[in-house]
Amino acid sequence: MVNVTAHQTADFTVAEHIDAPSLAPRREKAPCAPADILDVDHELECVTSLMQASISAPASWPATQASLYHLDTGGSLLRARLALLSGQAYGASKAHRTAAAAAAELVHNASLVHDDLCDGDTIRRGKAAVWKRYNHHVAVCTGDLLLTTAFRAALESDRCEHRLALITLLTRQTSQVIAGQSIEVAPPAARQETARQAYDNPPSLSAYLQATLAKTAPLIALPLEAGALGGTVSGEQRLLLQRFAGAAGLAYQIIDDLDDIDLACPSRSQPDAFHPYHAWPRHWPAGRPQSDDAGARAVQRAARHAASALARAEKITPCFPEGLGTTLRQMLADLQRRLLSHLHAAALDRDRYHTTTRQRDRYQPCRQPYGERAS
Repeated sequence: MVNVTAHQTADFTVAEHIDAPSLAPRREKAPCAPADILDVDHELECVTSLMQASISAPASWPATQASLYHLDTGGSLLRARLALLSGQAYGASKAHRTAAAAAAELVHNASLVHDDLCDGDTIRRGKAAVWKRYNHHVAVCTGDLLLTTAFRAALESDRCEHRLALITLLTRQTSQVIAGQSIEVAPPAARQETARQAYDNPPSLSAYLQATLAKTAPLIALPLEAGALGGTVSGEQRLLLQRFAGAAGLAYQIIDDLDDIDLACPSRSQPDAFHPYHAWPRHWPAGRPQSDDAGARAVQRAARHAASALARAEKITPCFPEGLGTTLRQMLADLQRRLLSHLHAAALDRDRYHTTTRQRDRYQPCRQPYGERAS
């Protein structure tokens, strides 16, 4: 179970007006761990080959075809990169790094197949989502197959104790992701409330954070821990990796939820259009009518929350070996750029609202008192 601790909630004090959030200043860099130079591109080729080779089902079966189709759509391979760099930073062998990276990437891809099905998204990486290309049932089977394939890939680690540790980690983190996602997709009856009650009585901050962290943070912690546990990572370092994943995962989910919003489109900017655990209704300013600039204010509130999480994650990065820390800071910088783009869009929307309001007030004719109206 994901426990919401003080450092995850202390900064959720939102303001109605904020400037673009800035990350905390960096601390002194930790010394780089001795290791051979990592050829990431070459090892990524080994990872993708292992991912495909680990599918233990006949090639002619629909779930196998759909799995290979989905993997061929590409993606950033961010989690594979994180596992490789983490493994290199803590002295894991190439065999373990490759197995850890393939396993983490397969779990991530399994979650994408199921997410597209749950959310009804028809496009993934510029191509038809699995459920759209095949059907809903094949998509369920495809996600399941990719998930079990991750455990098969983990068996390619170099030593028995590393394989056991990797499979134990996979079990724990995938369980968290699945259980966390179930909170979001459960029908209102399972939460003992109607859809309207869910909107009028949103989940508590603690419940929101717990659900959000459960479905997002494990997919960041998984590759970082998976690569590291094949080397000499300490218990303290693993806890720091988990804390980083929690902060970065929370920021990622808020920013990803903001990607769903179109302030110019009423159907995609009202809080009751989203499930209660979505960041949009969570950050919608209470008591404000939906016809004013509440949307821009909601973006600002969400941005404040995400920026606080990014700052917490940034403060942890100097504790890691330099190569890994640099990559994690780059990941945070990418999230920061996405966040700033949402703030920019909110500022434009707010300017349009105030311009429209001024024009309406300027040109709206004043009514005369009843007794003075012209006959």
